[in-house]
Amino acid sequence: MILLTISLFLLLCLVIILLWKHKKDNKHLNNQILELNKQNKATVAKKTQFLATASHDLQQPHQALGLFLASINTDNLNLETTSIINKAKEAHATTSKLLNQLLDISKLDTTEKPELKPVALHKLIHNIGMKFMPIAASYGVELRIRQRKAYAKTDPVQLERMLTNILLNAFRHAKKANVLLNIREKTICDEAYWQIEVYDTGIGIPKDKQKLIFQEFTKLSKPTLSPTGLGLGLAIVKRLSDILGHPIGLRSRLGRGSCFYIALKAIYEPQKTTDQPIADSVIRQRMKVIAINDNIMLRDSLKTLLSSWGCQAKAFQSTNKALHYIKKESWRVDALIIDGTLQDTQLDLQDIQDIRTLSRQDMRMILITKEESSLFAKEAKAFGFTLLRHPIDANTLRDILGER
Repeated sequence: MILLTISLFLLLCLVIILLWKHKKDNKHLNNQILELNKQNKATVAKKTQFLATASHDLQQPHQALGLFLASINTDNLNLETTSIINKAKEAHATTSKLLNQLLDISKLDTTEKPELKPVALHKLIHNIGMKFMPIAASYGVELRIRQRKAYAKTDPVQLERMLTNILLNAFRHAKKANVLLNIREKTICDEAYWQIEVYDTGIGIPKDKQKLIFQEFTKLSKPTLSPTGLGLGLAIVKRLSDILGHPIGLRSRLGRGSCFYIALKAIYEPQKTTDQPIADSVIRQRMKVIAINDNIMLRDSLKTLLSSWGCQAKAFQSTNKALHYIKKESWRVDALIIDGTLQDTQLDLQDIQDIRTLSRQDMRMILITKEESSLFAKEAKAFGFTLLRHPIDANTLRDILGER
């Protein structure tokens, strides 16, 4: 009996020791996991900071180059010089695309969840389809559209961005055949969803690679058409899917093609709203335009571009210097362009109000901004500014200036 008691006591001690050791090991393992998570977050933060710094350092000279190229008039140049300039413009467009993809990834890491609003998906799909039919044709692809009345809450700009990346990916791999853009009703966990689908007739994706396709810098093949790219298009789709709360997925068969889809919770038809018409127009000749930018290279390139359009352009590093010039020269301004992306650019709302008072009543006010949803951008919009997304697109700027 005594021997049995001693044995049980020793066994109990052994169990306690094992439990204590297990608890200690678990605590050590948890600490290791926490440390790894901390290191991972620090690595992500460093990557985001690096890309943000790259945006500041690379985009300014790159944008200036684009504006200088856009300002060159090739009408009076010989064919060889014109060809060189056109190739330079193509190279600039390609590097812009690659740079913007990198910057998109860095921005999405810090993007807050947007406010979703009711959207007519069938109208959005129709507009996207009409816009992409000529693009599909340039890839030798026929784009077909199937749609039905469908409504969901989303951010239409970001949803279009998702579909743009998916469509371009499909065009590259469709083997000069067909791509189908389709809306289909779907029930998921007893809830009604609308599933926007993009079918291509490409080579398909192996099952063991399908989980990798939405990861950054993933390129499973090098398409013969438009080979440039960093493999970030579908990674951006995945980030936006997480931000918007729209699940995405993929079905694919080797040799038959793939179907990428986005699922959105269905809603009833919202109250009808009146769409604002979009006006096409041309810049008024000799239009007086002031550009505010602290960076001398961007100032000069924007001034050169505006002058090439026939504008009387002046550029200043601050609103105060612009106001001083207007008062001194009695210069009535037609349009004011302010770069709101640079922290060093000196902006004063009172100066801007004084410029507006001394200028034409219908003076255009344009703010170049990286984030249209920022508090600064919203306040500027309420003040009367039209927001222009950075980096500047010359054609978009021209359209805004041309509006009556």
